[in-house]
Amino acid sequence: MPYCSKCGVEVDQGVEKCPLCQLQINGMEEDASPPQKYPDVPVESPKKASMTPEQKRIRAWEIVGATLLIPFLIIVFTDLIANETVSWARFPMIALLLAWLLATFPLLFAKRPLVIIAGEVLSVLIFLVLVDYLHDWVIDWFYKLALPNLAVLILIASAVTILSTQVKRKGANIAAFILFGIGALNLGLDLIIMSTLAGKITMKWSLFVLVPCFIIGGFLLYLHYRFKNLNQDIKERLQM
Repeated sequence: MPYCSKCGVEVDQGVEKCPLCQLQINGMEEDASPPQKYPDVPVESPKKASMTPEQKRIRAWEIVGATLLIPFLIIVFTDLIANETVSWARFPMIALLLAWLLATFPLLFAKRPLVIIAGEVLSVLIFLVLVDYLHDWVIDWFYKLALPNLAVLILIASAVTILSTQVKRKGANIAAFILFGIGALNLGLDLIIMSTLAGKITMKWSLFVLVPCFIIGGFLLYLHYRFKNLNQDIKERLQM
């Protein structure tokens, strides 16, 4: 609101002279904008530097290594103090080393799937060889049981993975492929174990797993391909 610069009296808008001292009033308009609090520019909090995905994987790898190193050292020193030699600690030691290797390959070679698969398989093979050898210093059951079972596992897992990635329309068929793989894996393990123990190829328990897996898997395939437009029909009906 305008005011007289001489006597300080506030006057109404449009008044040209002060009613008290008759001094000419300069036209002053009230500032329509409300006063702003200091500071005018908001202060932004400093942004923390974000880690890249590669740095996050390396950090996770370091944490896994440190976490596994603690029980590793405890086991080694406990065995040394109790027996003055490394005896029973050999087996948990190599198990911890296997866990470290299984975590190392996917964390350090995340963009190289072939390296991950080869490293994981090789790590498991070495672990099984060491478990067999450290038991009685002779490699015995590795060739008869461990290696054939691992080969069956790799073969079936590869087949399920290829089927799951090659199909165009994914859904219940993926679950069916996994169930078929589980049934086939149990069948292979049963045949290998029984042929080693009984000396002849026979099935003992795998049918109890194989039959339900194949029945449920077949039903899922039927639903997936028989009612392939079922999801779309349901969505259209819900939108009506």
